[in-house]
Amino acid sequence: MKFNLKTSMVILLVLWELMAVAQKASLSGKIYDKQSGETLIGATVLLQQNGNTISGIITDLDGGYFFSADVGIYDISVSYVSYSKFKVEGYELLANTANTLDVALETESVTLTEVVVSALLVRNTNVALLALQRKAYSIQDGVSSQQINQTASANAADAVRQMTGAVVEGGRFIVVRGLGDRYSISQLNGVTLPSTDPYRNSTSIDLIPSQMIENIISVKTFTPDVPGNFSGGLLNINTKSIPDNFNLSIGVTTSYNSQSSLVENFQSHPDKGKYDWLGFEDGSRDQPTLLLDPEIRNQLSSSTYLTARQPGNDEVRSIFYESSRALSNVFIPTTRSTPTNVGLSFSIGDRLSLFGKDFGYTLALNYASNFQHYDNGAEATYINTNTDFLFGYQELTESKSVQNPSVGGLFNFGYKLSGNHALSGNVIFNNDAEIVSRSQSGSFLGQVSNSLAVFNTNSLEFIQRQLASYQLGGEHIFPGLNNTEIEWNVALTNSFQKEPDLRYFAYTSVTESNGSGEEDTEYFLNNAEYAFPYHFFRELNDQGVEGKVDISIPFLSSKSPSNLIKVGGLYHTMDREFDEYRYQLNNSGVSSNLNFSTFDGDFDAFWNLDNFGIVDTTYKSDGDIQRYVTGYHYVNQINARNFYTGETKIAAGYAMLVYNLARRLKVIGGVRVETTDMSVISEDPTVPEGKLDLTDYLYSANLVYALSEQSNLRLAASKTLARPNMRELAPFVQFDTKNGFFNVGNPNLQRTLIQNYDIRYEIYPRSGELLAVSVFYKQFKDPIIRAFNPRATIPELSFINVDEAIVLGAEIEFRKKLDFISPKLSNFYFSANLALIKSSYDIPADEIANSKNIDPEYDESERPFQGQAPYIINTSLGYINIESGWESALSFNVSGERLYNISLFATPDVYEQPFPLMNFKLAKQLANNFQLSFTAKNILNAINKKTLEFHGEEYIAESYAVGTSLGIGISYSIK
Repeated sequence: MKFNLKTSMVILLVLWELMAVAQKASLSGKIYDKQSGETLIGATVLLQQNGNTISGIITDLDGGYFFSADVGIYDISVSYVSYSKFKVEGYELLANTANTLDVALETESVTLTEVVVSALLVRNTNVALLALQRKAYSIQDGVSSQQINQTASANAADAVRQMTGAVVEGGRFIVVRGLGDRYSISQLNGVTLPSTDPYRNSTSIDLIPSQMIENIISVKTFTPDVPGNFSGGLLNINTKSIPDNFNLSIGVTTSYNSQSSLVENFQSHPDKGKYDWLGFEDGSRDQPTLLLDPEIRNQLSSSTYLTARQPGNDEVRSIFYESSRALSNVFIPTTRSTPTNVGLSFSIGDRLSLFGKDFGYTLALNYASNFQHYDNGAEATYINTNTDFLFGYQELTESKSVQNPSVGGLFNFGYKLSGNHALSGNVIFNNDAEIVSRSQSGSFLGQVSNSLAVFNTNSLEFIQRQLASYQLGGEHIFPGLNNTEIEWNVALTNSFQKEPDLRYFAYTSVTESNGSGEEDTEYFLNNAEYAFPYHFFRELNDQGVEGKVDISIPFLSSKSPSNLIKVGGLYHTMDREFDEYRYQLNNSGVSSNLNFSTFDGDFDAFWNLDNFGIVDTTYKSDGDIQRYVTGYHYVNQINARNFYTGETKIAAGYAMLVYNLARRLKVIGGVRVETTDMSVISEDPTVPEGKLDLTDYLYSANLVYALSEQSNLRLAASKTLARPNMRELAPFVQFDTKNGFFNVGNPNLQRTLIQNYDIRYEIYPRSGELLAVSVFYKQFKDPIIRAFNPRATIPELSFINVDEAIVLGAEIEFRKKLDFISPKLSNFYFSANLALIKSSYDIPADEIANSKNIDPEYDESERPFQGQAPYIINTSLGYINIESGWESALSFNVSGERLYNISLFATPDVYEQPFPLMNFKLAKQLANNFQLSFTAKNILNAINKKTLEFHGEEYIAESYAVGTSLGIGISYSIK
């Protein structure tokens, strides 16, 4: 960087601003009604010193206030009509820290005198979190930013692991109450986030960095003012919009994984792009321009070589030659060493005056580069052939390497037009990639006729996912209309998943003794038993728009400030385009000297471009060309049904009532109407359109009875739904490189309707402490499951509806400080939650009959609900010492075995086994601005395993380990 006078002045001004900011202090918080937990709009907050009022402010539409003042010791006075005054004496405002004070006021009917307390009694209060739980209309759980910071939570996915009944699949996808992600949705500030994975309903929540999160709320019972397409949980991630003061944070982390870091045999793409390290494709894997022309592409058939080899057919021969050499000839991974994992984060925010109004912003950027690797993984498929053991249809050993770079950013702002009107917005961007190299070898007796042959595969994949979301919202209070509140939000979301040039190469090898004490190995390509090598080019693009408005109209507010009628609506559209191009290697017309077997396993020689296209020319005796000699070439295998467009339109309107039947009894109920217009159309006119066109009336009834000031009893009943996603409706047939199977959509799928019943008892002994017990029951009509197609010659997974399913469960949550054991443990806290869940549905009669034909001893009549875990356990033991700057947390979570896949031919189903995860974090505050941390993740180094059991013997369908990670991090922050 070149320094000149201008640059130096800018740096000096920035440093001066930082020094000036450091001399000021800020104070912020919210004012609540202690009984109802509602925020109080228009309360007066005075900042006083030596009996003189330094500043005064009226709480805004969120019940919030903010002061900026010199450092020092102050008294804070709070007053509101019909409430007793509250005064805090001796509150010290500190520089470079977030000074917060939340106050809960008593009504004058409870106490007529002014309440005066010492600042020491309120500095560490957690009124906001307590009030949020107590005033909720529905049954919900939450994780605050404080809890997130105390554990090794780098993002929202890490934080959600602490919630009752929550599981995070694949490090990204939320599963609540043991139900699959189909029955959970994720929101950002109340706006539904789409998924960048076509097989998932919920979004990748790991894209939200932890430093941006105010809290995460998991709503477990439906109320009409939220979308009705969930049953497990609605996860709402609320981000910080207006900071209390200037803040800056810079963090660097690095971690060592016991089996993926500093290894020498990490498999990698030999032809990697120059932006792979960022997770962006640089175009080097794009489909060749030549093949984008359908007229050229359609000439690539298995008989094209016959025309290309004849003299005079120059145009066809040119196309044949160029197309054969345009696609990559790299199919075998190379090996290299790996570095450690790294992560970088940066955030900055401030509270400013813009046109005389409060304006706050926060900008966060993050980058991560992670590596995963394992050898000796297992991938297998078994079939019941009515013997004492299962037939190994496919049994492979797998080595897999994944490079996972990600780049993300989030910008939030809030602008308070007045105490009653505010605007907010955010922009979120995330790009991540999985750069996968996979090698497999073993038996494939279900497809390969030679029982001595070893089946081998190599695949190279680059999967890029990107999400960009733009949100703008407003909140408005109208005092002249009895404090009627209007909230609105509009959002535009663009996302895509791109898989450029996925390459799959399968072959067999047979090793036999040559009679002289040595072994010879022969190599074969056999298109009759398995596919010749493939090139795939896939791309999915989604564009979504959502708008919603909520109007809350208080009534009989003299009896209770929480009585209200709430009405509103939502309109959501999403358009999708999906393309898949595939090209298969062809050996028609290839001379015997280029036969795959003649290369004796020298793959570099086989894939040499000299063996592709026109490889030689033969001449007549007079010198004229007799024939062109053709080599290996590619055949266009595009399937029109794998090109589809989709459109979803969802319109909703609702009306709900919140009414205090008595001082301690509140009822929340209403109806939501949702119309669904969903269409998926393939380019193949013979394939039926996937279509949903219906209107659903969803109801909700909640009762909240305050048994005491610290406890509630909640009852809830509701009707919700779950829609198939577009991928499941689409007739698209996807080849899965992991196991060589096909995944097929079903245009005839129907949506699922769910009846939900809940009861919960919750008690809040002290601030930040909780004991809650819940019981729930759910009835599913037409639930969607994945199942094998018994009529397919090669195993084929599809999606089907079954008649019904039920889920019955109980949850217990416990959060407690340990000072009740001994005062010496006052800095320790413990939290634990347990969910016990049982589910079942009747196996369809035709499947039972088919299974009994294969195995007369087959006696299964019901299954657990697919993806449902019978138990979920989360625990955390933490230590915080603000004075010394030490904090640590040990967390553990595990869920029981879950039905992963339904098998075919009377074969036992495949279950995903428990994966106990234990993490530890230790952090130390250094000076005022630095923090050093140490993390250990997956301490138990458990094995990811999917199994099936037959006659008392366990068969492994899939198995791999991810290793233990040890990391250190350092961060610098100004708060």
